[in-house]
Amino acid sequence: MKIKVLGFLLSLVSLQAYSATIVDVPAIVGKSKAEVSTLIGAPSSCSHSKYGEKCQFSKGETEIVFIKGKADWITIEAIDNVPFNQAALESIGFKSSPPSFKNNFSMRWSELDGLYKVSLFKGEKNSDYAYIKAYTK
Repeated sequence: MKIKVLGFLLSLVSLQAYSATIVDVPAIVGKSKAEVSTLIGAPSSCSHSKYGEKCQFSKGETEIVFIKGKADWITIEAIDNVPFNQAALESIGFKSSPPSFKNNFSMRWSELDGLYKVSLFKGEKNSDYAYIKAYTK
């Protein structure tokens, strides 16, 4: 009986860990660097790219390219413990939904919550990283 209870509790903890939002992407999309900083902390570094300012944030190992001053291209690296399936969307602030494209290495959602493209890439065992193109192709 104790083993069953322990197994059940470990299952709940695992599910909770996977369903926890690492970075709430919908909350930061389209925001300025100052607004993003209030939501996920100040950037650890920033540099200029040909598309706009690119900043690294500690929370979620996040990189954001601010195009025309707004958070547009977003990469979330800290999802290595999230299973590679459509429910992984929940770890970045979206509701789970079937992808518009899927193969063994990636899943892609077009027009998810009004965003241009949300992509999830597989790592060795679980998810590797998520890449979001909010408005700019």
